[in-house]
Amino acid sequence: MSDNNKQLVLASGLDLTPADIAKYISASSRNLVVSGNNIESNTVFGSMNFGGTVVQLPKFDIALGAQTLGALIERHEKLKEDDPHYVFLLEELQSRIKNEESRPVVGLEAKLSSANRLGYLHEARIANNKAAKMIARFENVRSYQVIFNYVLGTILTRFNNNVLPLIRCGASEVDVKLMLNATIVDPLYQEVALAGGMMSSDVIDGMIYFLTDKCHVVWN
Repeated sequence: MSDNNKQLVLASGLDLTPADIAKYISASSRNLVVSGNNIESNTVFGSMNFGGTVVQLPKFDIALGAQTLGALIERHEKLKEDDPHYVFLLEELQSRIKNEESRPVVGLEAKLSSANRLGYLHEARIANNKAAKMIARFENVRSYQVIFNYVLGTILTRFNNNVLPLIRCGASEVDVKLMLNATIVDPLYQEVALAGGMMSSDVIDGMIYFLTDKCHVVWN
């Protein structure tokens, strides 16, 4: 993990509306800064600077998330294939790795273009490909069925609650990237690792673009 990412770890409790974000982003300064973070007993906390306004971030407990994920994996592995809970998780996972039926599929490039984020396209394609390959290879492995479902669902929630408001307020690419790392990539990487899964941070990053390509995540 880079020094910047270590500094940015976990703003995942942040839940701001577009109106909230607008208060913190000035027209003259759109640089996002995270500083003064502390780690104590697997709890990470600190602050974010939007323009000149410091926002205190809620605590986010990685260990608790990892414990929850580990328990879900253990329970899922013991279920019979005709158990309603087993069937439900598979249906939920399939709904996330297939195209969103309620939206027209326009593809990754068009999605990023419409949001003026084509600067992400090259790395997004590479990351999306990595994520798609891993999902295809491990989607029938019981432990990864739970991990994929957990990660994809968490990405959707955190993207909509934390990243999309920034995009809609006209935040810079740097701001958006920092928020993606702070609320999605870094915390999920640590949770999966602590729960016993093996998933690199670039695959988790790729799952953001995988969901974009499937029209589950929108950028504007």
